[in-house]
Amino acid sequence: MIDIERAILSSFRAGIVAIRPDGTVVYINPIGAKILEACSLREGENIHPRAGENVFFRVLSEALSMNYLPTRVEAELPRRDGERQSLGFTLSELKEGDDRGGICAFFKDLTHVEMTEESANLKQRLLMLGQMAAGLAHEIRNPIASIGVHASLLRSNLSGNEKLLSSVGMMSREVEKVEYIIRECLNFVRPTELGIQQVPVDTLLDGVIARMITLHPGMEFSIQKPANGDLKVDADTALLEQALTNILANAVDACHGKGIVNVLVGTSRHFTEAVRLNRQVELLLPGQLGKEEEFVRIHIRDNGPGIPPEIQDRIFVPFFTTKKTGTGIGLSLAQKIVHAHGGVLDMDSEVGKGTEFIIKIPMRHGSGR
Repeated sequence: MIDIERAILSSFRAGIVAIRPDGTVVYINPIGAKILEACSLREGENIHPRAGENVFFRVLSEALSMNYLPTRVEAELPRRDGERQSLGFTLSELKEGDDRGGICAFFKDLTHVEMTEESANLKQRLLMLGQMAAGLAHEIRNPIASIGVHASLLRSNLSGNEKLLSSVGMMSREVEKVEYIIRECLNFVRPTELGIQQVPVDTLLDGVIARMITLHPGMEFSIQKPANGDLKVDADTALLEQALTNILANAVDACHGKGIVNVLVGTSRHFTEAVRLNRQVELLLPGQLGKEEEFVRIHIRDNGPGIPPEIQDRIFVPFFTTKKTGTGIGLSLAQKIVHAHGGVLDMDSEVGKGTEFIIKIPMRHGSGR
């Protein structure tokens, strides 16, 4: 690396570490070395043997084999004084022409003050958003309710006038659509309060799929369960059912009501340290140090057209939708519900082959992340 490049990278206020595909650390800037002082990482070392030391190193180790890198991660590391050190970092590919030459991590030490301020600011913004949404919902619902009442009155006095009845019917449907959007918006901005109980996953899925079959007779649904069955999770039944319904409804829409949806249920073990990921969370290495926990995995795959790569990063963004009649809240609300259970909602899609959503929920509900 030439001197000017090192000078530029050394001047960054964030830590930078670059790793070759074989796991060799080829560069770490001075600030990065200082941030990682408690678990010193040096150029020339291989990250793979050190994956068991902490979450950060495990993420770096496994990210080398990932096709899609998470763009925002937070993790806790032990410090020499016995306290916990919180890191916020992003990952990106190192390119050598068209070839992938490894990965690069940009990271920052989130001090207690920064974390407290960030948390307080976020809480305040969410509170304001919730209050604003509730106020808007109230102001919108009053005239909408009035329109609905008058539409009903018109319908009862227009018998025989098919043209006007058709228009009134359209008004009523539009009123119902607005009411639905308001409810969905309010559901999204409200804090998720869980009523935890033991939920049999098989029974819950059977019920949700049975309703989808009734509502969408043009679709073909199949489900594969473990031979032993009897999988249970500590969860809120109604909210988990809503998340599953939203994802299945998205699959139906992707197939335009005529396609195949396969549901696969299983279990796996993952670490449950304080790692927050925006996407692609198959990151922590079983068998290493750390707290492992058993997760129920639910794969929901459709044979639709797939999601174009250029919009995959936005599918969980509230109000983003490619549908003419969609609200763009269904998947973001499903993600919020899964996260509230301490779980992960992941996605894998390929144009022309379909889309798969993967839900991972710990079988025993903890304090959340």
